[in-house]
Order: sequence, then structure tokens, then C-alpha cells
Amino acid sequence: MPDPTRPAPDGARLARIQRRFGEFATEYAALPLYSTICRHVALDAETASLLLAARPGQARPVLWLAALHDLVLRNPDLPAAQWYPSVSGASSGSVGDPWLDVRRTALTHADELRHLIATHGTQTNEVNRAVYVAVGLAAATADCNAVPVALVELGASAGLLLGVDRYAVELTSPGRTDHLGDEASPVRCSGEDRADVGAHLAAAGARLPAVRGRVGLDLDPVDLASGDEVRWLEACLWPEVPGRVERFRAACDLLRDDPPTVLRGDMVDDLAHTVRFARTRAGRDAHVVVLSSWAMTYLAPTRRLELAATLDALAGDVSRLSWLTAEPPGCVPGLQEPTVDVEGDTVLGLQRWRKGRALAPAVLGTCHPHGTWIDLLPALPHV
Repeated sequence: MPDPTRPAPDGARLARIQRRFGEFATEYAALPLYSTICRHVALDAETASLLLAARPGQARPVLWLAALHDLVLRNPDLPAAQWYPSVSGASSGSVGDPWLDVRRTALTHADELRHLIATHGTQTNEVNRAVYVAVGLAAATADCNAVPVALVELGASAGLLLGVDRYAVELTSPGRTDHLGDEASPVRCSGEDRADVGAHLAAAGARLPAVRGRVGLDLDPVDLASGDEVRWLEACLWPEVPGRVERFRAACDLLRDDPPTVLRGDMVDDLAHTVRFARTRAGRDAHVVVLSSWAMTYLAPTRRLELAATLDALAGDVSRLSWLTAEPPGCVPGLQEPTVDVEGDTVLGLQRWRKGRALAPAVLGTCHPHGTWIDLLPALPHV
């Protein structure tokens, strides 16, 4: 029953939250656990109201789901935990409707969930994004592949994508599989290659460069040595997507002994300092590659322009500078916006400066936001 001592929730906000749960359930109907939970929360004001504790702009179903996921990861004996493959270890959760167990768990631990929701935001370290990052990095460095790279990631969280060259990246197409990175790595990333770009890269002898400096920039960096912080990242993953949690854990284990540096700061205001820091690791003659993957979308349009201007100014001091972006259409200044709907909502773009001169921006193609597939143009720049 609702607590009569708690102030009445904002009716309009709560209705909007419940509507968002219903929309999530419809959009992600292929996820049995999460779509079922969201369908029920959309009709249950008491459980939906937990999301009223979220900070401005964070009241999204994924935050509610992450908070509950974190709770069951910490407490595997809770009734709801049996439904989570990430806890039970099964390839899929229990059979049936999880709602009674989920609702009982959520309401019994309501104060704990409200605290998590009020103090956290969703952070997605989807390691399989290494699929399109690896292809983009090969394209960005094709004209100077022998030059060591200083890799800088904006919105890096724990910086797992900075280890792209240490992962086994597979590009699969009918009849063949092409590889980038370390084929012997315990971290396995795979994506459907819809345009046979892997074959094109192989024929051109393209490969990943030597990464000598790895530096991320984030407003709230995650320390791989902190169990609580890493668990929250895992909680933000969707547990019923096959291989996703296992890949995340493998990447954390691989990088923990030699983690990338992730600086705390703003991706616009602190970009120049971060690039300078990365060059101290890789050398002043290193090729600086700045990476953003679903980070620009969180910037206001004016801040995106300021970021682009900062990079353009840095090109006067950095002889080889590349900007690799995987962002929704229209988020990256300088790239020609697609004139048709983009499947997967992710455009892979590349902008480069060589000896202070800006080269023509290139749209490399499109991809699934989690690297499930890539559909890139065969004529990658200089490959």
C-alpha cells in the first residue's frame, strides 16, 4: 500500500514516467525480462514513483532498471534475483512472469532504490562498440599506420573502449570472418559486416596501430579497482542480451592491472588539457585520435560547436589529429547529415587534420549503437 506519510507525487510527472515505461516495453519487446517488467511498471504507480527521485533529465526507465539490477547483483538471495541471468548464471532467467518477485523486491527495498536513483545516472560501457571503433581507428590511421597513437575518449566512463587494440574484434559476413586487434584476447567482440568492409581492409593490409597512450575524459570517471563503481556499470547493462555481461567482465579483468587513465572533467573545457596529457604518454609526434561514442548527443548544440572549434585549434599544434565519432545523426558539426533515416541511429564519421590542414570530413557509414552490425562504405579514406 502507498505510504500515507510520504508527500503525494507530482501527478503529471508520474504519468509521464509510466508512459515511458510503456514505450520501453513496446520498443524492446524482444527482451522478455525487461519488457515484461516495464509493461507492469507502466500500470503500477507505486513502483513507477520510485523514479520521481531521479535528478533532472535522468527519469528514464533504464535508470530504474539499473537500480534494481544493482540491488540484485549485491543481494543474489532476493526474490527477483532468480530472473537475472547475470546473477543466476543461466543463459536466460527463470520461465514465467517475474513481476510478483520484482514488485515485492522493489517495494521492500524502496528506500534503497530511491537513493540509488537519486545519486546515480546511467553509464553504458558496451564493450562490443569496439567493433566499429576498431574499423574507424583503422580508417583514421591508414595514411600513417606506423605512427604510434594517443587515443583520447570523450565520455569514457571506465575507459573500456580505450583497450580496443587488446580485444579480439571479428567482422563476420557470409563465408568469411575478418579480424582486428588481438585474436588471442579473452575479450571477444563481434559484429555483422554488411558491406564486406573486413575483406576490403584485409586486402589493403589495414590493421590497428600501436596505441601508446590511452586517456579518457568523463564528468564522473569509474575506477576499475572499485567494486561498487564497476558493479554499477554492470547494472546499467541489459542482463538478457547474450554475452554482454560476460564480455564486460572479461574487459574489466583484462584492463584492471594496467587500466587506462580517465581524467575527471568536461569534454569541451578540458579537452585541450587531456590531449596534452595523452601526448606526454605517447610522445609529441604521436597521432592523436579523439573518439566519441554516443557522447556528443548529451551536449547542447552550442557546446558541440565549441568542441569542434577546440579540435580545430589543437590541429595547429598536433601534426596528426583525427576525430572519430559514432553519434546519432546531426550531432557532429562538420559531417554532412544523412538525408534518410539511419537504421541503428548511429553514424560513424571521421574528421582529420594533417600538419594543421583540415581534410574533407567523411561519413564512413552507419552501425548498430552496440556494434551488433556495421554497414560502412567500402571506399574508406586512404585505405
